[in-house]
Amino acid sequence: IKVKTEGGARYDFQYTDKYGNPCTVGGLSYMFDKEFWNYAKLISGVLRHGMPIPYVVNLVESLRLDSENINSWKTGVARALKQFIKDCTRAPQGERCENCNSESLVYQEGCLICLECGHSKCG
Repeated sequence: IKVKTEGGARYDFQYTDKYGNPCTVGGLSYMFDKEFWNYAKLISGVLRHGMPIPYVVNLVESLRLDSENINSWKTGVARALKQFIKDCTRAPQGERCENCNSESLVYQEGCLICLECGHSKCG
């Protein structure tokens, strides 16, 4: 929730817990590194304006951040977004299987799978 303040605005997070109690975390926008907050705003904006999720995933994965390990912010966001891609959605044009170089890639349960050879990074 956007809350206007004298200095501009802050963002609070509101939710209902499992017991039905309303909960608010105030000043969420101040709790994150500004770089990550700006990326989150960008991702939110492109999703609200209709960019297909596979393209948003490619956008996030192409970001150049200091931390490139498996548990980075970037990989976490991409992993979470992939869970919302409908099964059988084709990969964005130009993406190729790293095993057989085919462009016949589709999403299945959040993972890209090659229809030609069955290769998947997910296992």
